[in-house]
Amino acid sequence: MQNQQRISWLKPWFIWGLAAFFFFAHYVVRVTPGHISEELQSAFANTSKFELGLLGTSFYLPYVLMQMPVGYLVDRFGSRVLLTVAVLICSISSFIFASASVLSTAMISRVLLGFCSATAFIGALKLITVWFDARKLALLVGITQALGMVGAAVGGQAVPYLNDEIGWQNTFHLYGIVFFVLSILIYTFVRNGPDGSTNTVTPLAHTRITGAQILKVICNKYTWINALYAGLIYAPTDVMGEFWGKEFMRNIHHLDSYQSSSVISCLFFGWAIGGPIAGWLADHVGRKPVMIGSALLGCILLPIVFYVPELPVGLIFVIMFTYGITNTGLIASYTAAGELHDKSLGGFSMAIANMFSVLLGAALMPILGKLLDWHASSHLSADGTLVHTVQDYQQATYIIPACLFAAVLCALFTKETLPPTKQST
Repeated sequence: MQNQQRISWLKPWFIWGLAAFFFFAHYVVRVTPGHISEELQSAFANTSKFELGLLGTSFYLPYVLMQMPVGYLVDRFGSRVLLTVAVLICSISSFIFASASVLSTAMISRVLLGFCSATAFIGALKLITVWFDARKLALLVGITQALGMVGAAVGGQAVPYLNDEIGWQNTFHLYGIVFFVLSILIYTFVRNGPDGSTNTVTPLAHTRITGAQILKVICNKYTWINALYAGLIYAPTDVMGEFWGKEFMRNIHHLDSYQSSSVISCLFFGWAIGGPIAGWLADHVGRKPVMIGSALLGCILLPIVFYVPELPVGLIFVIMFTYGITNTGLIASYTAAGELHDKSLGGFSMAIANMFSVLLGAALMPILGKLLDWHASSHLSADGTLVHTVQDYQQATYIIPACLFAAVLCALFTKETLPPTKQST
């Protein structure tokens, strides 16, 4: 009897853990091309840096477009089959990338990865809402998001090693094998609800989700205030962590390549620690205070890194690590999104917030590059090429603290979803 109770207690954690591992693994694959860009440029003959940039962005468009459809599908049919199919296609995507000899084939692989990875986070969150007590919601959302950040950091450290040891093609073969095994485990063990059903429809989905219900979510102003906050609070992390951070650290503070990469890794490791902390705080003091505090601290910390000259390297590491810990108001935003509406529509609402958290960062990447070139256009070299100075990099970053300030405003006008009886308990 005791063993049976222990298995019963572990079951929700194991089911959620499989979905959370998918979120972790997709981040490892997601950041891999950025760490093997030179090898890819050599492998895909006559490929420019711009085309390599397109390879990176080819992940984001399908990822963003699939957020709301995935939110609806996971509410309607549950996580089990959707996660199984998504992980299986991610496996196929990895094998396609491993065999790519031209850029277009690799881009098809990235489109498939973005298309299916959209299910990872929403599928895990849906399992949390149906398998765990509501008091653990924010904490588990924080842990799930933290695992994604760990995946990004692990990818940054492991990919160069794997590339040296087995080559990038075999690295993607390894990804494909891991995803294939994971798809079998998810189909075998994941259940859509505590009733133990293996059916694709969850207990919550027996009542048909109507267009009127979806329209109610879409027309609710708090849905969009919260989603805009999610995009604004995470955009600086997305931009600095996945694209511009290394270059900006090198040019503003004259760090070497290794130091710059390590600084960005500190951001992700800080996020991984701060995610569960933010979840715990959101469950005890409220969603709104965590959202406001996170944005305010970002407004203080990032300008120090960008605009204070001659910072000691150690202090840069500390500030970026601290920023990672405190940037996790996104966790409270996701939690609020799941609680703003009826539980049966939680997946759809969270998908909108998750969509914005990716969309704004992806949009900001080319904008930041355009600003950088615009500031540099006032001082061309003798042959007419752009010369980017420290001041150009600093001026281009003005938009980043502006995002965080706008996030403060959104947080002030968002709706608190933690019942007063549960605060500070």
